Amino acid sequence: MANPMKVLIHSQGNSEGPLREAIDYYRPNMVFLISNHGASKAPLIHKHLEDRNVAKLGRSVRDVKYVEMIFIDNAFCEDTVLQMFSAIDEAKMKATARANGNKLEFYAGVAGGTKLMVIGSALAAINDGITTYYVNEETVDHAEELLFEIDFMNALMSTISWLREGHYSTKKNLRYLNEVIRREANDEVRTANAISLSLSPITNRAVRNGMRVLEERKLIVIEKGKTHSYNSTLLGKYVLRMFYDSSMEEE
Repeated sequence: MANPMKVLIHSQGNSEGPLREAIDYYRPNMVFLISNHGASKAPLIHKHLEDRNVAKLGRSVRDVKYVEMIFIDNAFCEDTVLQMFSAIDEAKMKATARANGNKLEFYAGVAGGTKLMVIGSALAAINDGITTYYVNEETVDHAEELLFEIDFMNALMSTISWLREGHYSTKKNLRYLNEVIRREANDEVRTANAISLSLSPITNRAVRNGMRVLEERKLIVIEKGKTHSYNSTLLGKYVLRMFYDSSMEEE
């Protein structure tokens, strides 16, 4: 089976350093730059990309097969975030059309452009299930690690995709998470036995199985011992706040 094609969707301002780092890190097959007409250097950076300019963008740029610039109308207005959603959708559709049925992996940068563009990129990436990365422009000329993926956002994205599947077991797992967090707030025991008694007729075994799923999703951590205890993570607390509905307690 062929390796997935990598697609970089990069919010582009006036600096080419972050783009160079992202190309070197991901070695993408396709690159879509999203910019605005106020970013005066963006067209030149796009030209460097089209020319596969190694001096400006590093040796990995040679492997980029397709390049396109997408402009938004206004980077400083109430619609900028929505425009970024639309631009990222456009990039995804165009990449899919050129993929000839190959699997695609999308990566979205949340550093370049205006602050509103960054917000739009981040929200669209979470909504569309795109891995996000950040490049610290202030350290581009140093030897330390410059690009990093934003683990919290990517874990949240993965969890949202899981929740959208809407399986009955997913709702049950959120009930377990809710019970863990409720017990934490009241300093109560958080073992499978204690939780199953609270959620009767749910069995001890069902709780343990559900907790393993929640641990895989990074929503809890399991404190292992003679009797396992469960603790919520920061991600787990946010997910519960965003998605838990008290009506689930009736199911």
